[in-house]
Amino acid sequence: MSNTIIIDANVVIKWVLKEPDSSLAEALLVELNRKEIVMYAPALLTYEVTNILYQNVRKGTITLEEAKEAIKDVLSTGLKLEFTQGTTLNIRALELAQRFNLPATYDAHYLALAEREQCELWTADKRLWNSIRGKLPWVRWLADYQPASPENA
Repeated sequence: MSNTIIIDANVVIKWVLKEPDSSLAEALLVELNRKEIVMYAPALLTYEVTNILYQNVRKGTITLEEAKEAIKDVLSTGLKLEFTQGTTLNIRALELAQRFNLPATYDAHYLALAEREQCELWTADKRLWNSIRGKLPWVRWLADYQPASPENA
């Protein structure tokens, strides 16, 4: 495993909301921190996470205060954000979105960043996974994650 890993918003949100596979996402976070692996994401992750939390506030599944705390919790995990200054990453995201027929370029930014950093991308985005499964071996599906047993930790 590389010293860097890309994490998408669908994994990150499971750290703060109880969703299917939240326990796997939390175990992955613990393992990455224990192994001192740098977690990295495009800056758009903060917008995606904020929107997901807001949608949960609108549905009444969490309060506004809980959403505010969740944002703070996500940003205190040590996750590093990539604020792209040039065009290279954006152009590559366009190419990847086209190649895999993605409905938008948001997910493709995670792919482009993982490709540039030559590291794994962990996702819990079913649509993205179905589009690239078997085509990009460095993209990993959260549901396939096998937490390290305590004796192997």
